[in-house]
Amino acid sequence: MKPENLPDHPAFFRLSDDDRKRIMAASELWEAPEGARLFHPGDSGEELLLLLEGRLESPGNGVPPTRWLPGELWGEERLANPHPLESVLTALEPSRWLRWPRQTLVSLISSTSSLRNSLSPLYDNRGRLISGLTRELPAVTGKKTRSKRIRPSARPALIGLIPAVIGGIALYFAASVSENLPELLPLASPAIYTGWLLIFFLKRSMAEYSINADSITSKSFDWTRFAVESRHVPLDRIQGVETEISGLIRRILKTGTVVVKTSALDGELILRDVNNPASLGLEIKKLQKSGSERSTGRDREAMRRTLEESGLGVSVPRMLCGVETGQKPVGHRTDEIRFRKSLAVLVGKLLLPLLVGLIPVLGVDVIAGLLPLPGALIYSLTIVPILWALYRFEDWRNDNYLVSGGYAVDLYRKPLGLKESRRQVELASVQNIRTEQKGLLPFLFRYGDVILVTAGGAADTVFEHVSRPWMVQEALFRYREEDLRRREVAARNQRKDDLTRFAEALDQIHGST
Repeated sequence: MKPENLPDHPAFFRLSDDDRKRIMAASELWEAPEGARLFHPGDSGEELLLLLEGRLESPGNGVPPTRWLPGELWGEERLANPHPLESVLTALEPSRWLRWPRQTLVSLISSTSSLRNSLSPLYDNRGRLISGLTRELPAVTGKKTRSKRIRPSARPALIGLIPAVIGGIALYFAASVSENLPELLPLASPAIYTGWLLIFFLKRSMAEYSINADSITSKSFDWTRFAVESRHVPLDRIQGVETEISGLIRRILKTGTVVVKTSALDGELILRDVNNPASLGLEIKKLQKSGSERSTGRDREAMRRTLEESGLGVSVPRMLCGVETGQKPVGHRTDEIRFRKSLAVLVGKLLLPLLVGLIPVLGVDVIAGLLPLPGALIYSLTIVPILWALYRFEDWRNDNYLVSGGYAVDLYRKPLGLKESRRQVELASVQNIRTEQKGLLPFLFRYGDVILVTAGGAADTVFEHVSRPWMVQEALFRYREEDLRRREVAARNQRKDDLTRFAEALDQIHGST
């Protein structure tokens, strides 16, 4: 059985009691006899192991082998930068350990801010790690995503300085030879340059790109439309990377644009005016290639473990206790998620009917003076705008968005049954999820659109005017990842059944010869 409490380790020092229970409930207990190989070269190895008993060893390339003793973590640094294993991991003696798949930890920190903060690295004044993991794990998405952050290049500011200096010198000589020009005229050039520089850095601060081992994200502000847009592309959806450096000045500054392409018509993610675009494009391609190799390693690892469970292996690791009852493992379909339009949208819909309804109430004396109507009849006129407001409220309440069963569904019903529509898209087919906040009001009241971009020419599904669209985007991506894991587990179980039958048939053939 698993330990009742999470064993002590510096990585877990800052965890609260609830987070410790959550981490422990998501773990699996494994054991292996002496000589068993936990991992082989080429395996994805995307796991965190906490050794409870025994010793583990991994040979080094030209260096002494690395060994792990009870109480130590294996795979800690590979969580933030996963890549296929280069060497085997062997049990030197009978061993037991707790296991957390990387995707489990990523899902936990994406949904629990306290856990994310507690597992982040904490260093002392000398740079020594006190608590937390050695590197921060990337969240699924959202504002608190830990990843490599990139902003547009600041190098054009140096180019702008050249004409400012030349202009200042020219104005200085012009003012010195002419008595009609003001003496402060040379200051016009640096003043213009300073204003341009403020605008330049303000626009630069409004654009940000992030890259991690699982996805690429861009966030930008369009001044022409006064709109905030966020795009998020998983690495497994990338179909190509292009770089572009146009113009002599960009070539001198080594700045340009990187275009990440997917199969969706509007699925491009553009990283504009970044430094060294060729190097950045190469880095993205390497991450994409590594992701493909990791996927191949996961499949091979799952197939090997299935054959080992079928009895084909002698000294093999085996799971003693899985995820605790009541804890949803990664790949398990979560409960449905429902979103509505922002309350600010509802207030905007009700404002006009309520204002119209106040006219008979506040202006009863004026209306009675103009028209020979009794006061009771004038007050009764408020029924019409009240019904109008109720209609608009019901129209807002019936328009909601549902995420369930691997689908994102747009449900809409007009009041009184006048119209009903249902539109859904399979989350597994979504290439990109982006957010838009167009205009000043959505920016101030923090609502906007969430757009699900699918492959080919299929129409996009839009969650309109939802509150905090970046949080909706994060929830959709988290649900998508869990749905993909659920499909992967189902496919793996199917392959497991096929391989089990194959192993049984092979054993029968060997027994009959």
